[in-house]
Amino acid sequence: MRARQGDRLMSSNSKVTPAIRRRTLIGLAGLAASASALKMAWGAEPGPFVIKRASLLQRKPGISHEEFVKHWVEIHAPMARACPGIGRYALTIVKSASTRKDVAPYEIQVDGIAELWFKSQADFDAYSNSAATKRLRDDGATFIGREIDFITEEQVIIS
Repeated sequence: MRARQGDRLMSSNSKVTPAIRRRTLIGLAGLAASASALKMAWGAEPGPFVIKRASLLQRKPGISHEEFVKHWVEIHAPMARACPGIGRYALTIVKSASTRKDVAPYEIQVDGIAELWFKSQADFDAYSNSAATKRLRDDGATFIGREIDFITEEQVIIS
């Protein structure tokens, strides 16, 4: 993956130290991303969680990565506290991305990854159908340009 001006992405031969490397495995066969990221989360509820939604987010054209992050962290994320059913919510802010030489890369730009955990289908339905979630989605449309959501099944290997 080549760096594009303003995207802050790193080429496949860029050096990423182990201290800042984070492997994110998203429940899509073959999609493994290596990224240096800042992660912020809230949710005091202990697991187990039945449903996890991971969303890859790209900012709207004309909005800088920094503006995207500022709005996401300071305005959008606090609005999620009003949404029912969420057991845990984490923001992963992408700082850089790299690819492997032996695997074809995805040609995508991701500014952040949102992760939402729900304890039950009823909690997920309450979240999906609430007025607070509609307000959250309406706000998201003001700064999110592209999004893809995955309902995932985690298999924890090391905890």
